[in-house]
Amino acid sequence: MARVICIVGDAASGKTSTARELERRLPGWRFVSTGARFRAYCDAHQIAPSEIPTLPDSQHLAADEEMKRALATEQQIIAEGRLVAFLAEGMRDAFRVFIEAPLEVRAGRYAGREDVSEEAARGFITRRDAADLAKFRRLYGIDYHDPRYYDLVIDNTHHGIAEVADIILEKVRLRVP
Repeated sequence: MARVICIVGDAASGKTSTARELERRLPGWRFVSTGARFRAYCDAHQIAPSEIPTLPDSQHLAADEEMKRALATEQQIIAEGRLVAFLAEGMRDAFRVFIEAPLEVRAGRYAGREDVSEEAARGFITRRDAADLAKFRRLYGIDYHDPRYYDLVIDNTHHGIAEVADIILEKVRLRVP
């Protein structure tokens, strides 16, 4: 089995839920989230989480380097975040997954989770996805949607989290040396 499983997707795609489900099914594995790391940083420095996109590039780059070190050196981690597959590029023992779903599906999920209208959810998701994509293009010259960064792309429009986890675990086992 892979030493690292990277889970990537747009806002409300199911990446965090999938990563948590994998953690539940893989005893001894640990969940690591780039978003949680940034939120912890903000808590420690009295910064509102909504200000994360406005943090200086140097802070984003330093956080990415820290995550890249974790991906390269730690064992049995499930890493969730938009850049983790890119950061794990070239690591032969990392299995990289992109989870996708159409905007309307993601907006419905977000609206239910955050108790907002679907229109508000669409607006938030669209702005957040665009801001993150612009930031990663500026910092790294990449589009994290590029399939070359992934070993597996799953559209979870019609799959529940458990089914997505089943698919990932089946594919990961195929990569055992």
